[in-house]
Amino acid sequence: MPIVEKVSWDFAEPQDIAYRFPKLSLKYGSQVIVKENQWAIFFRDGKAYDVFGPGRHTITSKNIPFLTGALKALKIIGDIFECEVVFVSNSQFRGNFGGQAYSAPSGTIQYQAEIGFYGYLLYKVEDPKLFVIEFFGNRGASTSSDVESYIRGFINERVIDEFANFDIFNLVKNVDETTDKVALIIRDEAARIGLKIVDTVFEGVKIPEEARRFASGMGQQAMAMQYMKETTAELPPGGGGAAAAGVGAGVGIAMGTTMAKTMQPPQAPAAPQQLIVCQSCGAQNPVGTKFCGNCGTSLVPVAKVKCPKCGAEMPTTMKFCGSCGSSLKPEEIECPKCKAKNPSTSKFCGSCGAKLK
Repeated sequence: MPIVEKVSWDFAEPQDIAYRFPKLSLKYGSQVIVKENQWAIFFRDGKAYDVFGPGRHTITSKNIPFLTGALKALKIIGDIFECEVVFVSNSQFRGNFGGQAYSAPSGTIQYQAEIGFYGYLLYKVEDPKLFVIEFFGNRGASTSSDVESYIRGFINERVIDEFANFDIFNLVKNVDETTDKVALIIRDEAARIGLKIVDTVFEGVKIPEEARRFASGMGQQAMAMQYMKETTAELPPGGGGAAAAGVGAGVGIAMGTTMAKTMQPPQAPAAPQQLIVCQSCGAQNPVGTKFCGNCGTSLVPVAKVKCPKCGAEMPTTMKFCGSCGSSLKPEEIECPKCKAKNPSTSKFCGSCGAKLK
């Protein structure tokens, strides 16, 4: 491999954040030229060593003491040595972000809203040595585009993770405060990989109208009632005691799942409380309650009677059939023999057996 006399990143574009010169054969006396907005980091075997700031540097054992020490430890002694040189820009960059996230489970039905978001952040490299270790050592990046692709994914992942910590009530009422908290988390996380976040701007956060309605008390009750009706309609005949009688089981609506956090074991969800919704006012009451705690209406299922004409089932409190209009309480006729009262649909007296018609 030919010996390199001079190394410089002369072809950097404005959008380039870093570039790696791999497997260089250098010697003491070779030159490393670093422009005003750059750093140069000596890199070998996945480790970052000495850092050069702007200027023309002639390599000596004195200005790369960390790399020289590593070479001696490996018993590589001589004027010629192999390493990599990574150039890093210290300019400010803009990164766009955007995507879909889900809120934390909210309310008794564990509702999760799909939240749209987009914006941008301004960032720059603050610790070039840590940055090189994280990206070129730990993540195997080789070009500026690799680094920028990771940063975009890093931002979206952090936003999605943090939105998952806020229920829809807080997101609707305090969206600006929530995005400010998310921005602080991104800033702190970025510092761990050598980046400084200059500014984070959420240009838009889209909360569905359904989620805004749910965040209100009446909206939550209405959605719970609708879910209870849909759940009851889907139950098989005889499929479950209280549930078959119209009780919402409080099972969460599967609106989506949040990204699973790495290295965290899954936790078993707590059993949801079973509820029954008052058909009069929509208030939720624990299963077993006989009267609504909000309006006092009876929660016991109303007994039903069959229409004598069309056979439709109607509550016993109704006087006429809601299907055909016939009276639900047939007239009585008197037995001409024993004077006993019998339903008008009877042909023989239930008391003496005499023919009624």
